[in-house]
Amino acid sequence: MRKNKVISIIFFSLLLIASIDFIVITTSRADHEIPADYSQNLNLNTTYVYNVSQFGGDLNWIGFDWASKYNLSTNFGGQIIVNFTGFYDKDSNDIFNLFGSPMPYMNLEFVKNDFGTLISNHTFYNVSNGEAAFNMLLGYNAFQSGFLIALNNFTELKELALAQDSGFMPGTVSVEETYNFLSFDFQQDSGAQNTTLIYDKATGLLIWAYTEMIPITNPLGYKLEMSLTNYSLDLDTLYVYDILKFEGSAFWYDWDFNYIDTWTTNPGGFVTINFTGFYPRDVNEPNWSLDAFSLDIMRAWFDIEIFYKGYFGPIGPIISFTNISNREAALQMGIGFLGFQTGFLSPIIDNITLLNEIALNSANPGEVSIKETELTIGFYYDQIGGFEQSTHLIYEKRTGLLLWVSTYINPYILDMSIEEFTPPQIENPPEQPDNQIDSFPMIFILAFFGVSIAFIIMNLKRRIKSDL
Repeated sequence: MRKNKVISIIFFSLLLIASIDFIVITTSRADHEIPADYSQNLNLNTTYVYNVSQFGGDLNWIGFDWASKYNLSTNFGGQIIVNFTGFYDKDSNDIFNLFGSPMPYMNLEFVKNDFGTLISNHTFYNVSNGEAAFNMLLGYNAFQSGFLIALNNFTELKELALAQDSGFMPGTVSVEETYNFLSFDFQQDSGAQNTTLIYDKATGLLIWAYTEMIPITNPLGYKLEMSLTNYSLDLDTLYVYDILKFEGSAFWYDWDFNYIDTWTTNPGGFVTINFTGFYPRDVNEPNWSLDAFSLDIMRAWFDIEIFYKGYFGPIGPIISFTNISNREAALQMGIGFLGFQTGFLSPIIDNITLLNEIALNSANPGEVSIKETELTIGFYYDQIGGFEQSTHLIYEKRTGLLLWVSTYINPYILDMSIEEFTPPQIENPPEQPDNQIDSFPMIFILAFFGVSIAFIIMNLKRRIKSDL
């Protein structure tokens, strides 16, 4: 009896110590300091969940001592879960990794989708970012960037990435940057490895990854595609667009074509957008108005201000509106064409195929071409004759944020880009004819009204025909 009592006391004491250690470790995570090289916006206490959309072959996890640790697996619909534990010294055996100490460490869980039920396959505790990158192929050559990158010097980071096009695995490296993202793409010359990694510039977090390796030790090879579920566009940021070119003056009208105000700007001026949320289409918008997007799609709304560049600083706001719809701003500023009024934030971005179809179907009269990169999608609409219009738009994939617009609707010209984004080089718009009309918005409204009437007549004809 006495012996059992002693054993019980020892057992519960050990359990209590383990519980205290667990509580201390859990609560102390918030006290970890983030090194200056890494983003201070990173939340070490957040669980980062990646949805797996492709996985092929089992993943044999190998330590830097070259000993096999575990044979991992996930699948379509599965998840990879990351909890950062802090920043520590780089593993002394992690010799082929150009990133040094301090290095992020994490708990890493692999989850499988078993007919709709998520089941944990295995969890690694406190593994380094370098070890995760090496095993999961989240990097190439010595550029083992993994789940988190340092953001102290974008220029140096891009140079390091580009320099890893040779060595043990020579290949082609491309780097692309937009307002929110930085991407690294590696295509090995032999075709053995293809890896594309996209990071959030605000936090340094891996947002999306696609990586594959031909069969080497595994007859199935290796493939992984995953995307971070925790990421969304920051609605608390004030987005600033730099005016590169502006000609003409513009009038702002309400949905009943009542004059509200006149606005203008100039090169060096700017436009500010403060998003207020996502809401249904404006109830004041007339039912006959042409809209290529489904009515049940939630639209962006925002506050907008337009400034003029003066000799001693910005003048304005020249015009200011509170909580207006994205579609209203698109129509009034020419940031779209016909029913494809995408404005400052595209109504659809999670389905690029559907977005492309809507753009192509909206290009009558006129022609539209679409160009895609890893991070952007561009729509180039040109209409010659009648109401002459040329509108070119570039949006950021994964957010739908407008990066650049160059629109010409005789005689109105607006060319602007979001700050820190370099727009493509384009030819000057056509020269303005002598018989130009001085009020762009009225031309645009009349064109819009005319297309809408034609749309209504076409639908009426279809109804009459179906009734007959």
